[in-house]
Amino acid sequence: MAISLLKDIVSVEKTAEQKEAEAHQKAREIIASAKKEASALLAEKEKAAELEAKEIIKAQEKKALDDIENFRIKIQEECQNIREMSGRKIEKAADFIVGRIVKHSDR
Repeated sequence: MAISLLKDIVSVEKTAEQKEAEAHQKAREIIASAKKEASALLAEKEKAAELEAKEIIKAQEKKALDDIENFRIKIQEECQNIREMSGRKIEKAADFIVGRIVKHSDR
């Protein structure tokens, strides 16, 4: 009976060791699977972030081009206004000079 009991204890211990080894193996598999999934998810998120960054850059470039075009139009309008004002001032200056010359020559 004692030998039978010892055999049972040894058998139970072997079964426990086997179950413990299986549990360790399963834990390693779970960890490896989790790392693989995390790596895939990280790669996916990095791709999404890259695409989002490209879209933001593209939108900002378009906005900058629009701003540049608006500034160009404003500057052209200001240049045209300056040309018109200088044309009127040149006419006034010419009239003034002619008036001075005519007045001096009348004397």
